[in-house]
Amino acid sequence: MVGGCLAVTRVGFAGPSVRSDVLVTVEDASALNVQVESTVYAMFGDEIRAQTMAVLNSIGNPPLQVSLEDSGALPFMIQARLEAALVKHLGGHLPALAGPRREPKRDRLRRSRLYIPGNQPKFMPNAGIYGADCLILDLEDSVPISEKQAARSMVRHALATLDFGCSEVMVRINAGDLGYQDLGAIAPCSPDVIVVPKVESPDDLTALAAQLDELESPAYIVAILETSLGVQRAYEIATATPRLIALSPGVEDYLADLRATDREATVWAHGAILNACRAAGISPLGSVTTEIHEPERTEAYAYKMASYGFDGVGCLHPGQIAPVHRGFAPTESELEEAGVVVTEFERAVGAGQGAISVRGRMVDEPVYQRALRTLQRGGAR
Repeated sequence: MVGGCLAVTRVGFAGPSVRSDVLVTVEDASALNVQVESTVYAMFGDEIRAQTMAVLNSIGNPPLQVSLEDSGALPFMIQARLEAALVKHLGGHLPALAGPRREPKRDRLRRSRLYIPGNQPKFMPNAGIYGADCLILDLEDSVPISEKQAARSMVRHALATLDFGCSEVMVRINAGDLGYQDLGAIAPCSPDVIVVPKVESPDDLTALAAQLDELESPAYIVAILETSLGVQRAYEIATATPRLIALSPGVEDYLADLRATDREATVWAHGAILNACRAAGISPLGSVTTEIHEPERTEAYAYKMASYGFDGVGCLHPGQIAPVHRGFAPTESELEEAGVVVTEFERAVGAGQGAISVRGRMVDEPVYQRALRTLQRGGAR
């Protein structure tokens, strides 16, 4: 973080309606000076000042006026905002940061994927309690271009600091060169999955996989197909790299690319993506549902996507998670049938058999695995 270029830099937010955030202002000055205002100053003011001074000391205590207007931000948020402001003001790169080593799983439930805007720190600390199968810390569409760097800093500190419970942690990066910058900062903090938007070619994914290899990241990849060209190449993309675990349509961008207004125009794309995924042995994931405050319609959408053969959908609000899970839940008869299949097949395997008949139906390893997935969807395993 060297080589000054801006006279005044601001990162973050403050004001009467702001909570769990901090506005950091950095200005050129003749000597280093730090000012801290906080809604919790009596309890944490000294700690905030000490944290700020430690960061400044690590870069040589440059001659700056640094002001913090804190609205109850957690320490990782303050660190992220402060680093982003200093990098933006002085130039250079975010300092190295590593997170706890996660162990991504290729196969797991992904019924619900909840998007968390990467520039909104108030949503991050409690994200793990919502019960979503997956959380997507978003650096793309939900983040204005002017806040990309600050969001990148926030997301990597969240990855390094927060406990997201049982949820799989995904990060949606930006497309193109900005996405490679995102990846360089995010991958060392061990997300489970990188979500890549606007994929149109297998080359998009092989290049990304190569960068993950260089960064020694075990993260898997989910690709979003948002254009007619991307959908046309769905199978080529689905087989581009072993790191790829799923494809998903980006419905709104796809409609715009088609110059269509009726969502029925996406039916072919859904089918093409579904077929490509099943042929390639990866998971088809549905797009987001925008019915934020209508749980019945959310559940109906999830049920529809499940009946098509998709494994999950995206969510924009925590209130959508329970309806989505209901929509993807197997029926009682499906659970009962799957339970019988699993019990009988496991008994047969123990007796040295490889395939059996259950209720007049041939059951082998693939059928057994599907039954296991049904029980997992119903929470029975």
